[in-house]
Amino acid sequence: MKNSIADLWHFSLSPAGQHTLQEQLHDQIRDQILSGTIKPDIKMPSSRMLASRLGIGRNTVVYAYEQLVAEGYLETRKGAGTFSCHKVPDEFLNAGEPAYSSPLPSGNTASSNLHSGMAALDQFPHEIWTKYTNKAWRKVTKQQLHHDDPMGYYPLRQNIAEYLQASRNIKCNHEQIMIVSGLQQGLFILSKSLLHSDDQIILEDPGYYGLVASAQASGFPIHNLPIDTSGATLPKQTKGLLVTSPSRQYPHGYTMPHGRRAELLKWAYETESLILEDDYDSEFRYSGRPLNSMQGLDGGKRVIYGGTFSKTIFPAFRLGYLVIPKHLIEPVLTFRKAIDSYPGLVNQLSLHAFMESGEFARHIRKLRKIHGRRQKTFIELFTKHLGDLFALLPSDGGLHLVATPHSTVLGKDTRWCELAHNAAIGAAPLSQCFRATSKKHGMLLGFADIPDIDLEERLKKFSNTIRSETDY
Repeated sequence: MKNSIADLWHFSLSPAGQHTLQEQLHDQIRDQILSGTIKPDIKMPSSRMLASRLGIGRNTVVYAYEQLVAEGYLETRKGAGTFSCHKVPDEFLNAGEPAYSSPLPSGNTASSNLHSGMAALDQFPHEIWTKYTNKAWRKVTKQQLHHDDPMGYYPLRQNIAEYLQASRNIKCNHEQIMIVSGLQQGLFILSKSLLHSDDQIILEDPGYYGLVASAQASGFPIHNLPIDTSGATLPKQTKGLLVTSPSRQYPHGYTMPHGRRAELLKWAYETESLILEDDYDSEFRYSGRPLNSMQGLDGGKRVIYGGTFSKTIFPAFRLGYLVIPKHLIEPVLTFRKAIDSYPGLVNQLSLHAFMESGEFARHIRKLRKIHGRRQKTFIELFTKHLGDLFALLPSDGGLHLVATPHSTVLGKDTRWCELAHNAAIGAAPLSQCFRATSKKHGMLLGFADIPDIDLEERLKKFSNTIRSETDY
């Protein structure tokens, strides 16, 4: 095919269609590849050339190309351009059957739009995930169907340990990994198995409300610990289990400096307390390198490291893990057996296959790039349309931004969040994160799960409705 592909394409894109222009272009290029119209190893037109040919914005082509590269249909060659791959993903080689998992449609149909802090669910690799899930289950053994390890599936724990050692400098081996449904279950198990009658559960204030519910269910007293711009402050006159998120404090996004981490570790040793390190959003940092984990500094003696796959896979996956110091495994394991026997195997097998293949690491790299771009665009457009009403707190990572009002005339943050939801922007009230300290009003605004081409339209709608209601 010597002629330019752009000169041969005859399809058209509809701005009024059910799917966005980016999604339409993605689907139609993919279909051309699958049908053989675009042969392997064909050079694609430049984004500028194709955009001019189709009468669409260049960014629409860029984002469609990036999606197709991530999925394995296109590849970029340094200094040469973008080409169709020699081989397309083999899960699609099924006698011309159509591929059913295209990116999720934009608009206000996805329930994730109603929550702040969601990852880019429209970028989840459905077909690749299905491929490795099917592969895992084709090889399942009778012994695996009788899986009864209360710590979790052994090969998955090995994968998680290797991932944490490489990415977060965690000092551990697979024997220390316990699979849980999430950090809330993890906190409940730890508090009931490790704390004494005179201990307290120490939570950052403001902080994540889900952990409050778990702490209350444990029956132990809760100590609300104020934060400052360095994160959790030093607990005074108390001991027990401190839950802190040093990589990215929720909700403000502060990163805890090394000095504060050392102070908290010293407190834990002096009071014989424990620290549960919630490594919240640590995968998504968009500038510079993250500080090493607190568990890595401690060497895994007084710090229990916890994480989940809710943001890196999807929220409904409900799989997380604890990295437990070796001398604490026995009491934790004993309590786990009493309440839960062992975690379900289905999702563990799928995740193991996904991680073992290298697709998990590729997915994280892809999300980090997409989230970083969407955060930058969101900040620019928010400042343009709403900068006179709200200020955004600085952030170099994570999946939400905190907006605080310039004036109290605007009212309460619960209403602002309702208006944001009406504009299909995920939002949560900042005031609901406070317990004992004085409440502040603001919004936790999700940006990562909004397709790039929808960002300005949604922010404009939010701006118009809040101005109309407040007369500001």
